[in-house]
Amino acid sequence: MAFKSDVIFEEIKERIATDKEMVKKVGTSFRMTIAGADGKTKVWTIDAKSDTPYVGDDSSRPVEIEINIKDSDFIAIAAGKMKPDQAFMQGKMKLKGNIAKAMKLRTILDPKMLKAKL
Repeated sequence: MAFKSDVIFEEIKERIATDKEMVKKVGTSFRMTIAGADGKTKVWTIDAKSDTPYVGDDSSRPVEIEINIKDSDFIAIAAGKMKPDQAFMQGKMKLKGNIAKAMKLRTILDPKMLKAKL
């Protein structure tokens, strides 16, 4: 099963590769475990901390924040229908690590920058 969020991560990959200012602003790393409706999961790593920013499926890279979220909830955040802090408070997003740094996810998932049709 393909995850709807894959297209979002591909956009994030493009942005991280080209937007040095965003990388500097975020300055942290995330591992996101996305759960599909069928119970399968997919892991994405976003590293906006190292000298060479990275977005991909390398789950062996060290990260500061670990996030678990359903594919549908991640799409809702990316589309601006739900805020990351709202998802966390409602228990739709579980995280391990520094909450203040985790909120930098908003910068990466800015709905105004989204090109994909969700």
